Amino acid sequence: MKRRDFLKQSSRLALFASLFPSLPSARFSYLFLTSSSKSSSSQFSHLSEFDLFIKNATIINGLGEPPFLGDIGLKNGRIAFIAFKQNLGPEEKEKGRDETERLLYGQMGIIKREYRLAEPDQIKDLVQKGKNPTGNRDEGKIWKATLFDRFNFLVGSRLARASRTKQTEAIKAKQIIDAEGKVVCPGFIDIHSHTGIELLVNPRAESKIRQGVTTEISGNCGGSDFPLKEILGEEEKRYFERLGAKERWTNLASFARILENKKISLNWGTLIGHGTIRAYVMGEEKRAPSSSELEAMKKLIAQGMEQGAFGLSTGLEYTPSGFAEREEIIDLCRVVARYGGIYATHIRSEDNEVIEALGEAISIAAEAGLPLEISHLKACGQRNWWKMPYLFDLMEKATQRGLEVTADAYPYTAYSTGLTVFFPFWALASGQEEFLKKLQAPEERRKMKAETEEKLGGMPWLNVVIVDVRTEKNRSLIGKSIAEAAKERGLEPFDLACNLLLEEKGDVSIVGFGMSEENVVATLRHPLVMIASDGSALTPYGPLHRGRPHPRNYGTFPRFLGHYVRDKKILGLAEAIRKITSMPAAKLGLKERGVIKEGYFADLVIFDPEKISDRATYTDPEQYPAGIDYVIVNGTIVVDHGEHTNQFPGQFLAK
Repeated sequence: MKRRDFLKQSSRLALFASLFPSLPSARFSYLFLTSSSKSSSSQFSHLSEFDLFIKNATIINGLGEPPFLGDIGLKNGRIAFIAFKQNLGPEEKEKGRDETERLLYGQMGIIKREYRLAEPDQIKDLVQKGKNPTGNRDEGKIWKATLFDRFNFLVGSRLARASRTKQTEAIKAKQIIDAEGKVVCPGFIDIHSHTGIELLVNPRAESKIRQGVTTEISGNCGGSDFPLKEILGEEEKRYFERLGAKERWTNLASFARILENKKISLNWGTLIGHGTIRAYVMGEEKRAPSSSELEAMKKLIAQGMEQGAFGLSTGLEYTPSGFAEREEIIDLCRVVARYGGIYATHIRSEDNEVIEALGEAISIAAEAGLPLEISHLKACGQRNWWKMPYLFDLMEKATQRGLEVTADAYPYTAYSTGLTVFFPFWALASGQEEFLKKLQAPEERRKMKAETEEKLGGMPWLNVVIVDVRTEKNRSLIGKSIAEAAKERGLEPFDLACNLLLEEKGDVSIVGFGMSEENVVATLRHPLVMIASDGSALTPYGPLHRGRPHPRNYGTFPRFLGHYVRDKKILGLAEAIRKITSMPAAKLGLKERGVIKEGYFADLVIFDPEKISDRATYTDPEQYPAGIDYVIVNGTIVVDHGEHTNQFPGQFLAK
């Protein structure tokens, strides 16, 4: 690198530190693609050949920058070489840049040209003078908090541009892929997943790896695969038996060892589930913890963080996580904050009290002093759809105050959960057996009815579809709504729901059509939102094939890129890729992943931008997507034109 270029780049990094003194530099440093003026021949003369060489690719580096044509060489599981051949031309490049800026700042306006074209010292001067980088009053302050993975963009895209333009025809490789007309981008990072024990049952991770997911982060919504007691409870026993899982573990370290010995097809990391921790210490009791119980939970969380967890999750619409008051969660989050983790939350309400619930989540993160991730951001029930802009406003205002707030969302208008989610907490207290007893008592059932139908948020039972049951008797109801099943059996919908829960011992899965398409689009394109599946790695065969799962398990990422980005044009492709690569990597602090950069792990997806699409539907969900040519994990091809190669290069990822 020439001294002049080095000094320019160093000044940018120094400016970054001066503008954001309160934020840990490690969170940002890996997001800059540094340039080098060394020639290909001198820097890579020690490489006799690459393991894999991808040529003529349209490269999208994951940082939201416009694509460029180039080649990529992989060696020993990492990106060893990037050759820049051709950009898209000045017009296309500027268009891509403006589009990214516009979408980043939403309605606050495009960043002023004086900022876009300024050198670092000029930017600093503009900031010191209090000049807003957007055109609208003080709202521009949001830019400071949202740039934890964006600063390279603010100061210009030169930092992230590959520099080598030498001829690559003479390069040797064990395998060469001609990616002409195809996009090569970082592997997709599913920041909100529920894959865990499924990898022990089938380590191929079929429904996720075929979407282009190379990294999954599990342990969301308050539930994690650890800690696990040596003697399983009845529900756990039934679950293990159904899946045929024979392995046992106690904590994250022992679970990770099993994964490493088993070998898996994708990378896996996890959060610590608050509900799992609480149940381990307190059972299903609806009360505040004693001081000794709180200390026990803190110790378990500290242990999980020391063993590599990325943070803590809560599922406050579920038991027992939802029994926790705000103060308990703050105390536990403070432990996570000491280890640099995040707080991810399925908030206490996603319907009638969603605004209050989001406010609670923000206040918890602010008081505990750690980054916040809102799980599957939404406003459920037609009477709550108007609240979506207010949720965005709450998040934006929190970022203006300096809190790191982001969210994830899936590209569907329906959610999926258990039927018990509609029932009041007082009925669910003390566990499943007590709940089922209450369902059999006429007076208790009458008390539940009004609260349950209020929880639906105006959503009719016709919108609640049964997708899985455990008994053969009720299998004919799969695919029918609660209203349709009730009519078939001559019952009121609420009574059908109660009877079904009794017959299935509380284990009924549903899909609820509760969101508006307009809100889904607004959420997917919001600059603070990433894309995630909220699903698991399933298969259309074996024990992971059951019922009629939500199509998000098979189609989330291709649907986002195909239906919403290519067809509906809600985002530019480069910005869309950023939302599923570098943005989640930055949030989690994943090391050397999420960006195409020399020296980084070679997690890559090669897809046809004209053909990528989801095939999974609500009526036929177990279908793999189209248009993905290759999925590469740690330098190894795992998916080759729709076929799993039976390779298992995945790693356990620790914080």
